[in-house]
Amino acid sequence: MKRDFWINQGLFQVAWPACVIGAAFELAWTGWLVVGALAAWQLQASRRHRLDGRIIAVCLAVGLTLDTAWIRLGLLEYSMPWPSPDYAPAWIMLLWLALALVINHSMAVFKQRLALIAVLGAVGSPMSYFAGSRLGAVEWLAPAWQVVLATGASWAVLLPALFWLARESRTPAWPDDLSRYRSST
Repeated sequence: MKRDFWINQGLFQVAWPACVIGAAFELAWTGWLVVGALAAWQLQASRRHRLDGRIIAVCLAVGLTLDTAWIRLGLLEYSMPWPSPDYAPAWIMLLWLALALVINHSMAVFKQRLALIAVLGAVGSPMSYFAGSRLGAVEWLAPAWQVVLATGASWAVLLPALFWLARESRTPAWPDDLSRYRSST
């Protein structure tokens, strides 16, 4: 596989522990450093996909809405709740940015495997929130079955929708010509 694939996926894999463990120990800089490196790498003109801008905007909007809903519904409470305990914290938003930066790159294969990414989202998201709770980054306020059902069901719908959006959209998201990437998706 190409070097770009491994750097994109490697930084994505490091983003979760950097953000979650960083939040648990109030070390915000770790998440900013790793996700910042991922963004700096992936958004260079020679590497970015023509839809990265749109996917980033959608992921950030959905992430802010969804993770804020968990707070407002009394399902979850996040540690290091900056900038406000009433909204999704910055470190969670960094994870949404990291997700956006792999959809058209190292995880683009899932654009053609929507059912598989739905299953992975249904199973993996509750596990991720559980691991985050064990590390001290998030507290489950509701009974476990409610958190598992809410997170699993939402991610089972959300992930295929994001990958479908990346697959189906045809209008340029960046002002410069990146037509060389059209054949790679």
